[in-house]
Amino acid sequence: MNDPVERWESLGQAIRTRRLSNSLTLVALAERSELSQPFLSQVENGRARPSMQSLYRIATALQTTPQALFSGASPLSGPSLVAADDPTVTSIDTHGESLRRLLLPGDAPFHVIELVGLATEFMEPWQHDGYEALYVIAGPIEVEVGDVRTTMATGDFLSYPAASPHRYRSALGASARVLLVETQHEACHHPTHSA
Repeated sequence: MNDPVERWESLGQAIRTRRLSNSLTLVALAERSELSQPFLSQVENGRARPSMQSLYRIATALQTTPQALFSGASPLSGPSLVAADDPTVTSIDTHGESLRRLLLPGDAPFHVIELVGLATEFMEPWQHDGYEALYVIAGPIEVEVGDVRTTMATGDFLSYPAASPHRYRSALGASARVLLVETQHEACHHPTHSA
């Protein structure tokens, strides 16, 4: 599904299907996501493209993830190879943020996304349930998690709770590349044992 129009129409259908399966009206989804009902109607009909921030809001309100909305079921029954030049990999161009290649999307317990290019300026931060990890393929990049800003070089790795407001940028712009791994669940916290 590499046709951009078809991809956004498919996203709209997935949002509508998920909304109806949760017995939500467009008005109720608008309230939960803090987005306008006319905008959500346009998204569902494939006439508007939500930003990643809006997409995270919609997905959170529907108790899912953006990647699951774009890709549906994941091939969890056996090995799944994604070749570097695989034309069937769903790619999301978020206009000014990055091209997101969904390497392991859908309903898998975690998602793997290749970010090809990053915005040169910080966009609005987003936050959602789960945990994230970033591995820099081509840097440097800057990551802001809460009030902490970190500069990462090629080969650096950073993980953080996704509920903390986070965002990233790179002076490299379109040349920056990052591997993003995210879960829908918080990291396990093991209780400390006293001796």
